[in-house]
Amino acid sequence: MRRVPITPRPDWQAKCEELGFTFHSLPSENGEPYWRESAAYELTLAEVEKLEDETKELFDRCMEAVEFVIKNNRFKEFGIAEPFWPLIKESWEKDQATIYGRFDLCWQPNGPVKLLEFNADTPTSLFESSVVQWFWLKDVFGDDKDQFNSIHENLIEQWRHVRTKRWKFPDGAPLYMASLHDNGDGALLTEDYENTMYMAETAQAAGFQTRQIFMEDIQWDADGQSFVDQNGQPIRSVFKLYPWEWLTNEGYAEHIIDAWPRTNWIEPIWKMLLSNKQLLVVLWELFPGHPSLLPAFSTDVPLLSKKRVRKPKLGREGANVQIIEPDGQVTERQEGGYGEEGYVWQEYQALPQFDGWNAVVGSWIVGDTPCGVDFRETSTAITGDMAFFVPHYIESHI
Repeated sequence: MRRVPITPRPDWQAKCEELGFTFHSLPSENGEPYWRESAAYELTLAEVEKLEDETKELFDRCMEAVEFVIKNNRFKEFGIAEPFWPLIKESWEKDQATIYGRFDLCWQPNGPVKLLEFNADTPTSLFESSVVQWFWLKDVFGDDKDQFNSIHENLIEQWRHVRTKRWKFPDGAPLYMASLHDNGDGALLTEDYENTMYMAETAQAAGFQTRQIFMEDIQWDADGQSFVDQNGQPIRSVFKLYPWEWLTNEGYAEHIIDAWPRTNWIEPIWKMLLSNKQLLVVLWELFPGHPSLLPAFSTDVPLLSKKRVRKPKLGREGANVQIIEPDGQVTERQEGGYGEEGYVWQEYQALPQFDGWNAVVGSWIVGDTPCGVDFRETSTAITGDMAFFVPHYIESHI
């Protein structure tokens, strides 16, 4: 794997916007655009196969961890309110359908990848990973190079599987696509909206009739004991780019129980266990010494003699993460609004550096199939919301 300088397309902004990717220039480090095509990551076919195999191995171990937590009623350490424990159990036992997730991995050229965390409920950068970098590849290389990217095809296939095999819905069945409109300032959250609209496109291709709605517009009908849209129509099936830990701690939380099981949720509520950093602790408990896992604990005591990372259980985009030296000195930190839910401590693993940039590999899984990667890079050791998205390609002469 290497980072290769690339000449940006002269009209790259227009090319991105033709695809519906409008947040390409959100300010990242030093105010530079989030989408970066002045470089690309080059993978060999052998490296792609390694990422596929090790992503699938991690996914399988995560499924075992979910089974273990549910069987042993380990919900409290995840900070999940007790009224939702039966729902998670039922959701898992009924094998309620999942669509996707993204592992954040540390690449090691001479060894297995290391799991940093699993974004299994509301992973973003989906549109960039599936569509935008693919069209970049075709513009820059034509058919001369390939990419580890079958995300789009797998999403359609998985949505079709959910519609026909899991839910047994006819062609044209309604599916609401929900995201948060704003953070209280009235300004549309374009990243969430465009990722949700892209997911709607794949669901439509699988036979759903999608209906866009914002989370703020979902209401509760007490008479019908159902969530409803702006027009009072019942919401029976919904994709939500909105975290379960928010849903279960807000005003309508009790109605999730009231409407159960008449509402089909994507992602299902059992995914709460995978998007919580406590998962890292359980994985290490179950599979100590696993080559793709880092030691992780609910207290820092086992790691006091080592460099370590403190992570909030429910944090996102590096928020409230600290890197701590063996002597206790905090050498890097990110601010944010997480931490009340508690922390986990994970042994520090240095990210690989390419031309001075620290790179994290995002490895996508749809259903249970690894199907693509993205690269985010920063000058800092913590990958936060100022990271750049950089496309990739597969070296052709293998």
